[in-house]
Amino acid sequence: MVFVNVKKVFNRKNHAMFGHKRFFNGIRRKFLIVLPDKLFLYLFYWEAYGYFPNLDDPKTFDEKLQWYKLYYRAPIMNTLTDKYAVREYLKGKGFAGILNELYGVYNGVDEIDFFKLPERFVIKATHGSNMNIICKDKESLNWGTCRHLMNKWLKRNYYHLGREWAYKDIKPRLICEKYLENEEFNELIDYKFYCYNNKPEVLFVCTGRFSADGLKYNAYDMDWNRIYAYKGKPSSDLDIGKPANLKAMITIAGELCQGFPFIRVDLYSVKEKIIFGELTFYPDSGICPFTPDKYNYFFGDFFVLPDKRI
Repeated sequence: MVFVNVKKVFNRKNHAMFGHKRFFNGIRRKFLIVLPDKLFLYLFYWEAYGYFPNLDDPKTFDEKLQWYKLYYRAPIMNTLTDKYAVREYLKGKGFAGILNELYGVYNGVDEIDFFKLPERFVIKATHGSNMNIICKDKESLNWGTCRHLMNKWLKRNYYHLGREWAYKDIKPRLICEKYLENEEFNELIDYKFYCYNNKPEVLFVCTGRFSADGLKYNAYDMDWNRIYAYKGKPSSDLDIGKPANLKAMITIAGELCQGFPFIRVDLYSVKEKIIFGELTFYPDSGICPFTPDKYNYFFGDFFVLPDKRI
């Protein structure tokens, strides 16, 4: 028998960021895997927010993302979410020039020849999120620990963590790419374009991903006017000016977002060269609220849901 503690109601402002861990620690994993998607997502959202989502008439951005997981399932989404397969998609769209340099693709950890890798590199699992090894100094890297971690990744179906449908049928693989860095900041600045119904609307500039202080966001409209919305993280203290190639990045994001009610297009700009990051349909799995609260509706209003597509 499985017991769910329904007495503790979490304050969404303080706890939503950590919903994944508490949710899976509180209920047995095997039980969660067999739950129907809709029931799972009700519990998943409740654990983060303290109340159930309105999936009949969703209003906030995160409610709409849960609806999106359930009812919008275009097959091409699997290709676009796959960090290796998406490369061929971009080539077909004429964007081969913005792809990062690829050192290798691997079906298993034993296929990686560590000694042939460059001094700095990035290894990513193709079938999920937050499964990355960032190597800035090969000599100091504990390869044994990395091997153990990658083997765990390859056994994981990322779909089960938050029922993000686009990840469900992706073949687990690893890719190794060139290490990127904005030298002026000693880190890589990530430009995340929130695109709604074929149009980029909001840009989140992401910094500090691997710093001691953690991830930070600043939000802007397409004219580089600051939007004082926060998404579970503090604002960045880096003095990042408007990129010289912002218009070019907006154009690329506008091309790559075509055909979807919502998609996030991630790009980098290194020495004014635009480099593709990834495409994603479910930022933070839809359990990381905006503050102030009005922005949960502000971002939700952009998100016009289509007819169900399952």
